[in-house]
Amino acid sequence: MKFRHLVISYQHGVSLAVYRLSGASHPLPPHCDMDSCSSEEFYQAVHHAEQTFRKMETYLKQQQLCDVILIAGNRKIPAHRLVLSSVSDYFAAMFTMATCDGFLYAVGGHDAPASNHCSRLLDYVERYDPKTDTWTMVAPLSMPRDAVGVCLLGDKLYAVGGYDGQTYLNTMEAYDPQTNEWTQMASLNIGRAGACVVVIKQP
Repeated sequence: MKFRHLVISYQHGVSLAVYRLSGASHPLPPHCDMDSCSSEEFYQAVHHAEQTFRKMETYLKQQQLCDVILIAGNRKIPAHRLVLSSVSDYFAAMFTMATCDGFLYAVGGHDAPASNHCSRLLDYVERYDPKTDTWTMVAPLSMPRDAVGVCLLGDKLYAVGGYDGQTYLNTMEAYDPQTNEWTQMASLNIGRAGACVVVIKQP
C-alpha cells in the first residue's frame, strides 16, 4: 500500500490547493480541476475556496472578525478569539464572555488547565463594570458549563450548550440582568461545546 500525504496550501490569499503525493488516482468532483504528473497530483477548488478566502480577507481588513488583539513584540495583530481557543482548551474556557448593558460577563469555564486533576468546571458568572473597574458575582448557571457559547439577544444573555465533564450539553438558559435569574429555554437538537453563537438581525 502506498503512503499518501495530503498538503494544504494557502496561495496568494485566495486559493486552496491540496496535493496528494502518490501515484494513485481517484475520481474528482466536477467542481475541481486536476493537473497530474507521474509523481504527484494537484487538486484545486476553483470557485468555492477563492470566494471564501476573498470574503475572509475582506472581513479581516475591516476587522469584522476581530475581537482580540495578539501582541508579538511591538506588533499588535487584530484577530478573533477562536485563534486562541482553537489551540488551547484553557483559552477556550477563558474567552467565553459577552457584553450586556455596558457590562462584561464571564460565564462558566474551568479554573485550571483540563490536564490538571484539580481542575473544576464552573457554574460561576461574573459581571465586570468598566466604570468602577470591578468584578461582581451574579446568579450562577443552572449547571457547570465549560466551552459554553454565549451571546446577547434582546435584553437577555444566552448560554448555549457546553461541556459538563461527561456530556456535551444541548441545554440553553437565558439570564435576565433585571431579575438576576437564569431561565431554562428550548434545548438544541444536538449537544455541543465550543459553539459559535451569532445573532443576525432580521430584515
